[in-house]
Amino acid sequence: FFLNTFLVAGLTVILNVLLASLAAYPLAKLRFRGRDTLFYIILGTLIVPEQLTMIPLYMLMTQTLGLGNTLIGLVLPFSVSAFGIFLIRQNYKAVPDDLIEAARLDGANDLAVWWRIMIPLARPGLAALAIFTFVGAWDRFLWPLLMLNDPQLYTLPLGLTYLNSQFSANARNIAAGTIIATIPMLVFFVAAQRYFIQGLSGAVKG
Repeated sequence: FFLNTFLVAGLTVILNVLLASLAAYPLAKLRFRGRDTLFYIILGTLIVPEQLTMIPLYMLMTQTLGLGNTLIGLVLPFSVSAFGIFLIRQNYKAVPDDLIEAARLDGANDLAVWWRIMIPLARPGLAALAIFTFVGAWDRFLWPLLMLNDPQLYTLPLGLTYLNSQFSANARNIAAGTIIATIPMLVFFVAAQRYFIQGLSGAVKG
């Protein structure tokens, strides 16, 4: 259960940080027609309840892509989020345009500007996004419950309910498992907490 959850949470964090940082760069620093409209459309998806998308996502993962009862099927629907794009975009907005112009005068293309300037300066925002994403992926219960039917692929939230059978329940084991399950989240937060407040404050100022 721990290994499955680490794989799902780790892949979800990596994909969110990578894809959100890539998507946020043109929305923050490039000028093109419809940029603000596109951003507000992305932002508008935040008002859609996650439960409302469960059925179409389930049909897409199982019937169209054939990823039912797989760990990849747990990761792909949450590989990028509108909140992540918003958070990183606001951090990017705080980066002075003069730095980007200087890099372009030195011959850097947009990909080089993103990698060498935007990513290092937005590191606090990326850390904050990583924390939010890790906690969400680690605690997610409903989606794995829909997607998985093999106990060998269960994540920790499902594994804890697996300890509680229909005819018996070991409260001590469940309580111990719950406490152990929170330790990785605490460790991850402590490791990145020095960036957390700074990343959120950068998003507010942006």
